[in-house]
Amino acid sequence: MLERASARETAARVAAGGLALTARAEAPLSYAKDVEPIIVKECSKCHGGDKPDKGMDLSKGKGYAQLVDVKSLEVPQMVRVKPGDPAGSYLWLKVTHTATQGRGMPRTLFGSKKLPQADLDIIQQWIIQGANP
Repeated sequence: MLERASARETAARVAAGGLALTARAEAPLSYAKDVEPIIVKECSKCHGGDKPDKGMDLSKGKGYAQLVDVKSLEVPQMVRVKPGDPAGSYLWLKVTHTATQGRGMPRTLFGSKKLPQADLDIIQQWIIQGANP
């Protein structure tokens, strides 16, 4: 009987640990913690400083207000980030190079480059989860 109890306890501990791991893995992403470092690194060279391109300042601490539920200048019928809807978010179309207007982002001297898949996954998941600040 003692062995069974130990096996059950072990199974319960493993299951509880697995649940905790799952809960941590599914914690909502936030702009400040997860997305802003990508945006600042990849976008603020052009969309930052004294004269940001398209008047959109994506430098640290400013990007969220410039993106979420803000109409796109290039496609005014779309918002830059529509919480819960990557396909309805102009930012998502730009960074995945699927926008029918404008060019893919970020830009380089020789055109545009695609973000690493890990960064795209974070941005997409953030939008799906509701574009939390």
